[in-house]
Amino acid sequence: MNNKNMRGLRSREENPKKKKMKWLSLAIAAIFTVGIIAIVWPHHKEIMRTITPKMKKIDYKKNLTHSWQKSLKGEKVNVDIAVYDQKHKQLITLRDSNQETFPTASVVKVSVLANLLSQHEVANETLTDDQQTLATAMIEDSDNDATTNLLYQMGGYAAPDDLFNALSMNDSKMDVAAWGSSTTTAPDQVILLRNIFYRSNILSSDSQQFAQKLMSQVEPSQRWGITAGVPSDAKMALKNGWLPDDDGWIVNSIGHIKNKQADYVIAVLTNGSDTEEDGINLIEKLSKQTYRELAK
Repeated sequence: MNNKNMRGLRSREENPKKKKMKWLSLAIAAIFTVGIIAIVWPHHKEIMRTITPKMKKIDYKKNLTHSWQKSLKGEKVNVDIAVYDQKHKQLITLRDSNQETFPTASVVKVSVLANLLSQHEVANETLTDDQQTLATAMIEDSDNDATTNLLYQMGGYAAPDDLFNALSMNDSKMDVAAWGSSTTTAPDQVILLRNIFYRSNILSSDSQQFAQKLMSQVEPSQRWGITAGVPSDAKMALKNGWLPDDDGWIVNSIGHIKNKQADYVIAVLTNGSDTEEDGINLIEKLSKQTYRELAK
């Protein structure tokens, strides 16, 4: 290769001084970048906390109790209400009464059913066709004769006391003279409902499903109470009780509500209403508040 061509090659090579300056500039830029990261990084969490809004935690228990209290202000009716919120794993209760226990009226029929199922499981037996028919009439139609018949088959009116003892429903007691006058509390009823709709140590899955099915098929005219304010897409299962008394109407409603927004069992026990309708209206007001607060 001649000298002329060699000169041409050298002219296209990068000037050594320029090359050195280029690398020096890159090194300075890298040092500057690392320095900025070193300054900012320890504070990045603080910066994120500043620009990310905090989500306020909902106090379901406080909010629901407050709503109930507002509705019961000025009421002269005795009320006991309890809810177990399965989604948030908490029990919420309120009693607006000096009474320690409340008459059950027909909600005791759920206890009768649970005791019947429990007895048969202990004996490793299944319900007879006749017992299934009686149980269906007792829950779906609130048939009193069917209830009395089943109680006699279990040994008498006191039979469900065995269930109360097994579940530590310490404030519940059967009336051996008139089963509709048996006594309980809302928290005790929630214990019973949890054993029907959630995990249970006394009822098998088959027994639970049988009870759930009957409570979800209560005749339309009796589907008032704890279903009020609940959207139609929800699963609803219930049993109500109503009975005139010397001091006013006994009106009760217990059951289970479940959809994507909420999942809870609830018991509302009342007595002292002037009319059955007044008692129903009060329970439904409390029911609407319950779903609204727990579905948030």
